[in-house]
Parts: sequence; structure tokens; C-alpha cells
Amino acid sequence: MTEMQFCLSRDEFAQQFTALPQHEAWGAVQTGNGRFAAESPLARVHRHTGSHDDEPSFTLTTAEAARTLCTVVPRADHADPRTVYAVHDGSGHFIGRIVHERSPLGIRQSWRIEDAAKQCGAVAYKGNIRGWIAYWAISPIWAVLALLHLLNGDLHPSSSLWSKPHRARWRMRIDGGPKKVALDYNTGRYRADTELLDVHLIYAQAALYGA
Repeated sequence: MTEMQFCLSRDEFAQQFTALPQHEAWGAVQTGNGRFAAESPLARVHRHTGSHDDEPSFTLTTAEAARTLCTVVPRADHADPRTVYAVHDGSGHFIGRIVHERSPLGIRQSWRIEDAAKQCGAVAYKGNIRGWIAYWAISPIWAVLALLHLLNGDLHPSSSLWSKPHRARWRMRIDGGPKKVALDYNTGRYRADTELLDVHLIYAQAALYGA
């Protein structure tokens, strides 16, 4: 197992770089705990200015030479209820796709990474069971919490007050054996096994999950 840890930073410092033409500086993939690090990021994330919130389009580049690592573009198929993103490397070769849809029961969001070269896939569901139980258990007191924020003069309560569970583990089965965790997201940090999935597909999934 070759493990790497990283985070997707969206603070103002992570967005202070010159974006590609027809793109905007959107964030950075970097080592650390989620705050902007002084060292060069693992990748800079450029968002296409014409992309929609529900179907974003990204280009990921290196920090220094701005060499393209991969592009992430939604495929146009309005008849398909899923959102499918094609991922190409810096040379334009197709390396895989990322599929965003609902879980089989239709309760949670599902994300699937499909690696074209290794002919394998990893699936995750947004939020674990315990997280969703806690989320719905405290939902009746949201109005009270919001009122307390307003009484304290906070007209814009933190988004964490309403935040849904985000924990996700992308699991995959290798050669008919037990499922392995290829990518794990928890409290703003990612842990990835780069022997199981292409690292650029991993970065692309992180950008989409954070959008």
C-alpha cells in the first residue's frame, strides 16, 4: 500500500494564482490539515467560468510550470439522470470517469471513480449511517440554534450549522477479494492508496466532492 494524505483548500490564499484562460482560480490540493500551506501545492484547481454549480468543470495543473495534470468535464447527456465526468490527463488521453448519482435506495449521494487503465472502480456514499442519524436527531433544534445566532448578532450563521454529513469512503474489490479503501475523506482530510487508483483521478474526485 502506498498511502498519501492531502486536503482541498478553498481559502483566499489558495485562490491567489493566475488562472488559465476562461478559468477562475478556485483552490488547491495540498498536504496539510486544510489551511493554506506555504509550500507549493500538489495541484492548483482552475474552474471553468462557464460551468454550472451542479455540473462544474475543472482543470488541475502543477504549481510552478502550470503543466496540466488532468481535466474534468461533465458529459452532456440530459437523458441520463446521473452526472458523468470524463477525466483526461495532460496529454488529452482518457484516464477514467467519475459518476455522481443516488445510492440504490435513493437516500444518499453516490460517487464512483472508474479507472480506465486498471479497469476497476471505487464507490462511496456521502455520510455514514451514524452521521445521518445524528443529523436528523438534532434537526428539530435547528430553528432554536439559528435564533440564538441571530440574538447574538450573527446574521450569517456558519454553514456548519446546517452541514450534512460528509464522511465518505471509496471502496473497491480487487480480484474477488475483500473490499479495500482506495480513498477516505474525513473532517477535511483525504487518505488515498495510490496503488489502487490513479492519483489524478483521486485529485479530480476531491475537486468534485468539494464543489
